[in-house]
Parts: sequence; C-alpha cells; structure tokens
Amino acid sequence: MNINFNLMKKYFLSLALTFTSLVIFAQNRVYSGNHLFGKEAVSTYFVLSNQDEKDIKADLETFLKPFGKLSNPSKNSIKVEKIKNSMISQQMESMVAQIVSTKKITKVVFFFLDQEMMPLKSFEIKPKEAEAFVTNFDDWVQKNLEIKMAEENLKNAEDELASAQKDIKKLEKSLENNLKEQEKLGKKLDQSPELMAKALSEKEELVVKLYSEDSTYNDLKTKTDMEKASAKKEKEISKIKKDQEKAESKLEKKEADFANLKIELMGAKKIERALEIAKKDAFELVSSLKK
Repeated sequence: MNINFNLMKKYFLSLALTFTSLVIFAQNRVYSGNHLFGKEAVSTYFVLSNQDEKDIKADLETFLKPFGKLSNPSKNSIKVEKIKNSMISQQMESMVAQIVSTKKITKVVFFFLDQEMMPLKSFEIKPKEAEAFVTNFDDWVQKNLEIKMAEENLKNAEDELASAQKDIKKLEKSLENNLKEQEKLGKKLDQSPELMAKALSEKEELVVKLYSEDSTYNDLKTKTDMEKASAKKEKEISKIKKDQEKAESKLEKKEADFANLKIELMGAKKIERALEIAKKDAFELVSSLKK
C-alpha cells in the first residue's frame, strides 16, 4: 500500500505548491507618482509586480502593439508612435513604457507624450482614462499569468497521471510475473510425487538386492557398491523432500504476494481515476481562462 500513499502525498503536495505559487506571484498593482523622464520628474502611472522582467516585457509588447508603431529606444523601454484618437488625451502622439527591475520587483512606468516628445502635463491627461489604460495592462498581465499557472497546473496533472499509469503497468507486470512463478512452482510440485515414487522404488530395489541370499550380491565389493548406491538414493530422496518443502513455501509466499499486489493495483487504479478527474478540471480551467 506504500506506493499508493506516496503517490497521493506527492500529488497533493505538488498541487498545493502550484496554487500557492499562483497566490504568491499574482501581485500586480497600479499606482501614480513622479518618475524621472530625461532630467525631469514627471507625474504618471506605473505598475509594480514581482513577476520576471522578461515575462513582463513580452506581455507589454503584445499589449502595446495594437496602439501604434513600436520601437525600442533602449533595452528596457518600448516606444509607441503614431497614436491616433487616444482616449487619454487629444494631445498624446506617442507613449514610452519603461521597465525598471530589481531582484525583488519589476516596475513598468507609462509616459504619455505630445508631438514634441514631451511628457503631457497633468491637466492635459484624463485621469480616469489614463488609469483605466494602465489597469487594462495590469489585467492583461494578470490574465496571462493565470493562464501560465493554469497551464503549469495542467502539465502537473498530466505528469501525475502518467506516473500513476506507469505504476499501474508495473503492478500489472508484477502480477503477470507472479502468476508465471506460481505456475512453475505448481508444475514442480506436481512432479514431486512422481519423482519421489521413482526414487523410493529404486531404493527399495537396491535394499532388496542388498539383503538377498543370492550369492551374486553377497560378495564384498558388490555389497559395498550397493550400499553406496543406496546411500546416494537416500540423499536424492531427502533432496526431493527439501525441494518440495521449499517449493511449497515459495508458492505460499507468491500467493500472499499476489493478493497484496491485487490490493495495490486496485488502489493505484482508484488514484488513476481521481487524477483523470483532476486533469479534466485542469484542462477546463485553461480553456476557460483562454476564452
């Protein structure tokens, strides 16, 4: 039964870790405040996240692409040009998103620019629309993170199911081998009475000849040879008995092992059914998040 307990413990631990990771990493927030742009402090909106910079940048590029032509003024910034009919401001012609990262956080700062590539003044920006834009980005990142975590959860469920199915095949193979061993032992035990009868008959024949009054068998050399043959036959009989007892003991153990393996197989198949349900739910979660 240990194989089932260990598999269940492994499955639930990994599942718990997956959802714990989802809670830990899903921590993006939208804020407003002053940031350095060029040589000036500019009040604008930004997002704080503890996600990896590479993932944030990939999400940022995908999010900004529909708004205009993208370029990279620097390694950690993305510029959007030729923005038309912006809800944030009629004066906005372009935008720069800067990514600032440390070991613990990743920050994305959005600068809204006019046609002279100068930051818009606060009175030129519609606060609700600007905040909504950055919030939409935050929601986009959050949604992508949830999908990634859900996909990881699905992979975990698939791996757990594959592992459970592998264990089932091992148990089924063990049962098959056990039956073959039982069959071999059974045949050996079936042959034992015949072997024993033959050995006893041959010994009896030797004993009869040994103690016969026929002078042919009474000379010293012949008698000695027959005594040796009789002793050898006795050893053969003893070995047949021991082999029979050994085979009986092995067969008894194989039968007990077979019963235990059947119980383990039933438990493993029960876990397999549970993991199939978990995999189905994990797949449906990914599908629902991608809608």
